[in-house]
Order: sequence, then structure tokens, then C-alpha cells
Amino acid sequence: MTTSITNLAAREHVADLRRVADHRSAIAHTREPWAAEAANPPAVSLRIADVDDDQAVRDLAALDDAPAPEGEVLLALIDGEAVAALSLRDGHVVANPFVPTVAAVALLRLRAEHVSSRRSRRRRPFILRPRFA
Repeated sequence: MTTSITNLAAREHVADLRRVADHRSAIAHTREPWAAEAANPPAVSLRIADVDDDQAVRDLAALDDAPAPEGEVLLALIDGEAVAALSLRDGHVVANPFVPTVAAVALLRLRAEHVSSRRSRRRRPFILRPRFA
């Protein structure tokens, strides 16, 4: 009796191993196994918040349990949903704690640096001055 139970368990174990091997073999034969995951990456967009985005920024601040950013605000959206906001005035950030936003906040800080450096640069007119030898 013990022999038949052992044989049955052994056959089931072998069948499980074959199913796993077949599955892994099918994945290995695909050209790009990661292509299914990479085919639909989340769309991230950054933009200056306008009047219509005030409620979204306040909602983010409430979720983050922090004061809402003031002044001009840069907003990060993932698949069209606001997930983080950064104040261009003082760099204060609020983000949705229920969504992975580390990369979005890093992008916001980088973009804010670009925007602020562009504003601080003054263009001086190029004046040709004669040079005497």
C-alpha cells in the first residue's frame, strides 16, 4: 500500500516538473520574453499645473498629509493621473503615497532645475567691439 502511494506521489511530482519545464521552454523560445511587460510601460508626463489642476494638487497634498505647494507648480502624471507635484518657488514636493513615485519625483526635480536655470539666465546682447592690434 505504501508503495502505491509513493508511486502516485512520484508520478505527480514528475508531471509537475514537466509542466514547469514546458512552460520555461516556451518562454525561452520566445524572442524577447520581457517584451510583453515592456510593451505597455506607464506613460509619464510633466507639465506646469494650471487652474484646472488646483484640486488635483490639493488632493495630492491631502494624501501626503502635507501643505499644498504654492506658487507655480510642476505636476507629474502617470497614465493621466496626477501622482506628484513640486513647487517651483521653494521645491516643496507632495506625492501620492500609494503609488511608486520615486522616479516621477526625480524627474520633477530635474525638470524644475532646467526650468529655473532657464529663467535665471539672462541673455546679454552680443556686441562686436573693435580690436586694435
